[in-house]
Amino acid sequence: MDKRCKLLFVVILVLATGARAVSFGTALSAARTTQKPLRKTGLEQTVPLPNPVGFREVAGRGLLVRTWVNGAGPFSFAIDTGAGAILLSTGVAEEARVKIRSGRATSIAGLSGAAVGAHEASVDTLAVGESENYLPAKGAVVVTSGLPRDLDGVLDPTEAFSPLGYVIDLPRQELSAFDPRDNPLRLNQQPAEGTVVQWLKESHGRRPFVMLDNGERALLDTGSSLGFAVKENSRGDGQRISGYEVRDVGGGRISARRGAPTTISIGSLTLRRIPTDIISGAETDAPVLLGMSALRPFRLRFDPVHRLIEIAPVPTGQRRN
Repeated sequence: MDKRCKLLFVVILVLATGARAVSFGTALSAARTTQKPLRKTGLEQTVPLPNPVGFREVAGRGLLVRTWVNGAGPFSFAIDTGAGAILLSTGVAEEARVKIRSGRATSIAGLSGAAVGAHEASVDTLAVGESENYLPAKGAVVVTSGLPRDLDGVLDPTEAFSPLGYVIDLPRQELSAFDPRDNPLRLNQQPAEGTVVQWLKESHGRRPFVMLDNGERALLDTGSSLGFAVKENSRGDGQRISGYEVRDVGGGRISARRGAPTTISIGSLTLRRIPTDIISGAETDAPVLLGMSALRPFRLRFDPVHRLIEIAPVPTGQRRN
């Protein structure tokens, strides 16, 4: 029986003005130790750390990384912390001979609430950057026909790296992993000019929500090109600067317009004059978002074991040119 997948309200936002050519991310080092594919990922076992990899930010498609599924590839996947699952196009699923779970038909939806058919699935191996740079990849996997034609899949790192923690260094364009048992985040160890805050739970999923100083819960969403995105009825008219449409994974469209810049705080970190996008046409329970236009200066570190998130600026000398 079909069911609505409530985990996937956001997935990936694409500007409706059209996509540009896709450029793949590349591994930071070709001389790495080859791993064995991972079969078990319990925290009581040793989980090999995958090697750090680079990614590319492409307008209209997001943070792209080369990805292999069951040894097939490379494919172009977007790194999206707001997805709630690893999403595979039907073409990738066929080429990689992905196993569809019988009787597990579902649907996924974006901000607009428009839904597209999908099937729950499982993969034997998932690798990024290099064909043998394996991830645990034992989280939720969904096959869908709703992705843009030039995007092969969506990599939700919470699902792909679990039970490991992961780091998305946006200025350096690097995706890496760490073991939270050996190198945990701690609330009493705050980074310089940054913050460590609680990773708030959601009722159906593991997406990374944080609490803002105004009491709102916000989703850290690297799959969104927006800044501080709020529904229109929660922010009023604001100062209109520009207007545009955004298409989501279900094929629905929402309207967004740039409002006056906003200053908000997350823990001890204050984000000043960040771009604010006022959305209309979104579902009633669509979350407040902090997308790439707000997150781009930061290194994001996610500890799923202790449910903590670090947001810290990257020194100028360490940023990728």
